[in-house]
Amino acid sequence: MAESSLFGFLDIRAAAPVLLLAAVAFYVVMEQLSYRRKKAPLPGPPLVVPFFGSIAQLIRDPPAYWDGLAARAKASELGLSADYLLGTFVVFIRDTELSHRVLGKKLFGEHSLIYMSGEAHRELRRRIAPNFTPRALSTYAAAQQRVILAHLRSWLDRSAAEAKPVALRAPCRDMNL
Repeated sequence: MAESSLFGFLDIRAAAPVLLLAAVAFYVVMEQLSYRRKKAPLPGPPLVVPFFGSIAQLIRDPPAYWDGLAARAKASELGLSADYLLGTFVVFIRDTELSHRVLGKKLFGEHSLIYMSGEAHRELRRRIAPNFTPRALSTYAAAQQRVILAHLRSWLDRSAAEAKPVALRAPCRDMNL
């Protein structure tokens, strides 16, 4: 019997469940520590369900979930709240001004018109100004109208050919693109 174990006292098959449990416990502790480090002083749940986070609450009652995040952000002097959904740390930003400060350069880039000033700003505005004259805008509107009417005609033809309602989500997306 002693020969079947590695050193006479360690049986790998007997230790496997303990090692698996230890690995899962280590993962849970590391996930909680990571969440707490990212959350810092932001309002949000103190502990989260590993990997899933608050997804059950979001699925069960989405408006209540988002209202709860908004209420926590409103109560916070920072205007932010934090949560955890499917392994992703989520920050809820209460107002648009704060979201522009937090996400602006990520969304618009470092060299966006909204961050330019001085001569570079004036030069860029001078170069793009012809695209926004009443004549140019009326040209765009006429082209948009032709595209929209063509799409509407094709949707009506397709619906008549199939003799049933047609789902419009994807075609509307295509038209907008």
